[in-house]
Amino acid sequence: MKLLKLVIVDDEPILLQGLVKTYNWNEMGFEVAGQAQSGEQAIEVIKKVKPHVVLTDIRMKQVSGLMVMEEIQKTELDPVFIVLSAYRDFNYAQQACDLGAYAYLLKPIEEDKLQETMQGAYQTCMEKLESEERYESWENMIRKDSTSFLQVVVQKYLQNKISYEKMQEVFAILKDVIEEGDRFIAMCVDLDLTYKITDALNYEAARLELIQSLEEMFSERYFFWHFEKAEGCHVFLIKTKENATVREIAQILEQVKREQKSPVTASISKPYKGLDGIRRSYEEAQGLFEPICSSATNENTFSIPVKKEEKAAKSDCEEAGLTIVNAVRKNAFKELKQAFIALIYALPHEEELQIRYIHKVMLQAEMMLNDTYGMTEKTAETVPELLFEYGESDSSTGGRCQL
Repeated sequence: MKLLKLVIVDDEPILLQGLVKTYNWNEMGFEVAGQAQSGEQAIEVIKKVKPHVVLTDIRMKQVSGLMVMEEIQKTELDPVFIVLSAYRDFNYAQQACDLGAYAYLLKPIEEDKLQETMQGAYQTCMEKLESEERYESWENMIRKDSTSFLQVVVQKYLQNKISYEKMQEVFAILKDVIEEGDRFIAMCVDLDLTYKITDALNYEAARLELIQSLEEMFSERYFFWHFEKAEGCHVFLIKTKENATVREIAQILEQVKREQKSPVTASISKPYKGLDGIRRSYEEAQGLFEPICSSATNENTFSIPVKKEEKAAKSDCEEAGLTIVNAVRKNAFKELKQAFIALIYALPHEEELQIRYIHKVMLQAEMMLNDTYGMTEKTAETVPELLFEYGESDSSTGGRCQL
């Protein structure tokens, strides 16, 4: 049996020595590591010895047992307190319980009652020690291989196998994983299933090449986690501080798709902040990905989230967006410029809605139409230039688009 440390406190020297020598503390699982004849001395001994259990008289001159408990609570120590009293004083007992006393025993102490109390205290201490050891082992494991561990933990969190509270504990240990202003973007990606049917031989090889290419390109730019869902598609969770990262991810996808010449199917969420943003971005990307996979055609290769807005603003923006799409389709630079001006004036006043509409139009035009119709180098360079030129110009737009 592992012996735990015990400190005994009583301001009556004879009673103190009686407590120390009368009982076989070793049989109960304890060794007397310290003793004190006053409250002041008890505080010093407890701080020095750091006992698992303190057996203390409650009524002592100047500094009572209750005051000792209050003082120790101000430290990082957390011993189990067992309080002794020669009086059936309900107020003292109540105060002791309020301060977290494990038990309240009356003098003279009944040996059976003491045995039972000490056994219970021993069990409580051992459970606490085992829990601390597990936590320390867990913490060491996290710190030793935090990247791999976090990838597994995040995946289980998104599968609802780990609670939000437990995730908070993990990130509290690894303090630098999520910093102020960090956002998370989720991307679901796979090859189109029709490719598996039409070219089963090359499907798995192309799929592996796709994921390896994305991992290589993302690792050069971002911190991310990657895992494969049971349903088959791959999920990337990318950490960023910039909203523009969504567009960068879409460009990377398009580049990989061109290089591989394979039918890539993907969805990208908007950026969401903090630990909540991990789940929110994942659920959004997953919700966008499912309808793409179930589509009979491969027209909607990429999907970007856009919420429904007020009918008038939505109608005007969609009309302007369609004009942009047509201009891109025809590789018509002047029409594209005019179409962007029309879009800016059609945007609603709310900044968040402005960003969402431009986000939708930009990615649809650049990703979907580029894949099908192609763009000249000049037009491809002009699309983002026009966005920022007109988006940042308060004088030409009346401050309606502040990106």
